[in-house]
Amino acid sequence: MFTLNFRLGGLTCEACVKLVAKRLQKITGVTNVIIDLTSGKSSVISKTELSLNEIRQSLAETEYIIID
Repeated sequence: MFTLNFRLGGLTCEACVKLVAKRLQKITGVTNVIIDLTSGKSSVISKTELSLNEIRQSLAETEYIIID
C-alpha cells in the first residue's frame, strides 16, 4: 500500500470533505481517503503509487486545491 499526504484548501464544511473524498476514491487503486476539515490535512491510500498531479486532475473543475 502507498500513502500520499497533502493539504487541501477550499474546504468549508463536511459536505466539501465528502465531495472531495468521493472524487478521490474514483482514482484507480485508491482504497481509502482521510481528510481533516479543520487543518485540510489529507491522506490517500492506494494499491499503486500516486502523484499529486493525479490528485490535482481529480479535483479539476472544483474549488478545492492542493496547498504546496
